[in-house]
Amino acid sequence: MKEILNQFFEIEQKITNQQITTLGRNIKRLHHEFEREGFILKNPIGEKFSELRTDMDATIMGELNNKLIVTKVLKPIIYQKQNEELILIQKAVVIVGN
Repeated sequence: MKEILNQFFEIEQKITNQQITTLGRNIKRLHHEFEREGFILKNPIGEKFSELRTDMDATIMGELNNKLIVTKVLKPIIYQKQNEELILIQKAVVIVGN
């Protein structure tokens, strides 16, 4: 299932980048179905990066400082909800910079 979620994320990013609006409804329905099955995809783009974060693996572009933000997401954070608890299934793979 993790591979399917990663492929979905990649397709969603390509659709967003190319501003294809005709598939928006389909993407929302797929998100809903994944959530109904207990999976949550999180795109950390634009979030502040800290070395203390345990939910992502980062490649740092530039100098290491406290102003780093996620500039590109190669793989999303994937959680699975089990018994009202979120379990980390996959760390995000990201690029961070200033």
